[in-house]
Amino acid sequence: MIRPLAISCGGTPLAATLHPGEAPRAALIVSGGVQTRVGPHRLFTRLAEALGGQGMAALRFDRRGVGDSEGEDTGFLGSADDIAAAASVLRTEGSSDIVGIGLCDGAAALALFGAASGIQRLVLLNPWSFDSDVAEMPAAAQRNRTLKRLLDPRNWLRILSGGIDVKGALKTLLNRDTAPESALSARLIVAINAFPGPILVPLSRGDATAEAFAALLPALGAHVQPVWLENADHTLTRPEARQALFTAITDWLAK
Repeated sequence: MIRPLAISCGGTPLAATLHPGEAPRAALIVSGGVQTRVGPHRLFTRLAEALGGQGMAALRFDRRGVGDSEGEDTGFLGSADDIAAAASVLRTEGSSDIVGIGLCDGAAALALFGAASGIQRLVLLNPWSFDSDVAEMPAAAQRNRTLKRLLDPRNWLRILSGGIDVKGALKTLLNRDTAPESALSARLIVAINAFPGPILVPLSRGDATAEAFAALLPALGAHVQPVWLENADHTLTRPEARQALFTAITDWLAK
């Protein structure tokens, strides 16, 4: 039976929901931004239910200062203790193999703090890798998106009719300037390469946050497996995108 929990994080109660399971493996689901443990479009609730169908327990929680949890919101970079407290609850419940699953800056937080929390595997969905609050797509990602747009037959009529700025597109393709690496992306590369277990990185095709993180993939180790989700936006609004994510996760865990 699904149970509400109050997790103690340094004396501050965190609101959480535990979906029971029979297997020793369990999922710790970490929200992004100020999203609550339900997730955008009930994504995390549906994910927990899908994992439950595979016999896995799943724990969803609100970090301090977010949703139903008390305390001050220190942002994802201050969520190390929150993640550790939630992982500890899963171990108390008998889980010996914890899979951390996070979206956006929740994924970044897991990449940075998951190993120290005793998490064995990571699923990083559209990880946040920017120092600012606004996603600024790197030049390489901009070139890749522009090239795909020009080569797409569906856009050729718009190109011929002047509906697409071809001159601007060519300028983007010829621009070889590279923006300096952000401090966060540098931290993520170090943390991900040091993580001792396997990592799945589902990326939504066309999402600026996903494409920016994809630029980091060449610097990551062989234990990182990216998978592209077609026709998916950042929060997986479409049901088929959510199903593609659930399938990717369950297939990866089965291996």
